[in-house]
Amino acid sequence: MSAMTAHPGDVEATAAPAPKEKGIGGKIVVAAFMSGVVAIECLVAYLLFPSPEQVAALAEKNLQMTLPAGLEGHAEQGTGKESDDRTLMETDLGDYSVTVPQPNGASSLRVDFHLFGTVPDAEQVEVERLVERHINRFRDQVLHEIRNSSPEDLADPGLALIKRRILERSNALFGRPLLKSVVFSQFSYFEQ
Repeated sequence: MSAMTAHPGDVEATAAPAPKEKGIGGKIVVAAFMSGVVAIECLVAYLLFPSPEQVAALAEKNLQMTLPAGLEGHAEQGTGKESDDRTLMETDLGDYSVTVPQPNGASSLRVDFHLFGTVPDAEQVEVERLVERHINRFRDQVLHEIRNSSPEDLADPGLALIKRRILERSNALFGRPLLKSVVFSQFSYFEQ
């Protein structure tokens, strides 16, 4: 048997060779891979998240599904297309002046309007009695809806979404669908 003796200098010579330096090619492959992953994530997010129009349509659909059964036929309130316009009367629901703070800025919106409700002629006295009886809760609900409205909702020429929300909450407060529509008069808003 031959004995192998190792000298300290021989150990260094038999050590693993030094790793080769990676060139720019390896870095390009990693960068391309990461860019591909980010692009795929962006594409998936684009395809999965709904557009603002789709969100608004879904919200309107959900709102219509929650309307009481008597209100389903009046989904487009305030359009003047009701068949019984001759029997509907307007009842005064009050003057409102609301300040709506903007979450991303130091400014706020000032919203001023006069609100009317259309009711069947035969039920006008009942509606006026209920409004008088629940005036503070009614006003609170109107103010709540205006403060929770986006600037886009306030800029809508027909104020359709705001009208439907006020109508739904008001009729829920009254216990039955007495109001057929709500009408804004002298509506204005401006930034303060």
